[in-house]
Amino acid sequence: MRHIIALAIKAMMVILVSVFVLSMFNGYPFLNTTLLALIITGAAYIIGDIFILRATNNTVATISDIGLCTIAIWLIGPIVYGIAVPFSVALLTGVIIGAGEWFFHKFMSNAVFEKDERLVGGH
Repeated sequence: MRHIIALAIKAMMVILVSVFVLSMFNGYPFLNTTLLALIITGAAYIIGDIFILRATNNTVATISDIGLCTIAIWLIGPIVYGIAVPFSVALLTGVIIGAGEWFFHKFMSNAVFEKDERLVGGH
């Protein structure tokens, strides 16, 4: 249940930032942006939050999330939108998402991982 709540929080953050930057300021369609944000949320949760954050630290995981989000928007965006997404727009979106990820990782470390480790006898 903790992972579902965490995933919902992350999805809301990524969708809000993506809609703000991509749809409101750059004119990309709302539904396409929401789809792209959900794809990014799933990939970033598994790669950045489950694997990288657990194996390293918040700084490394945040930088990884910025890179992952930027590349995903830049490469998957044209498939979702049917037109190119400039790298600068993808990078701006990735950096803003990354700022939110810094705080999200603190939540993950305190509310999700600590309890998971206690359940399996870690601490």
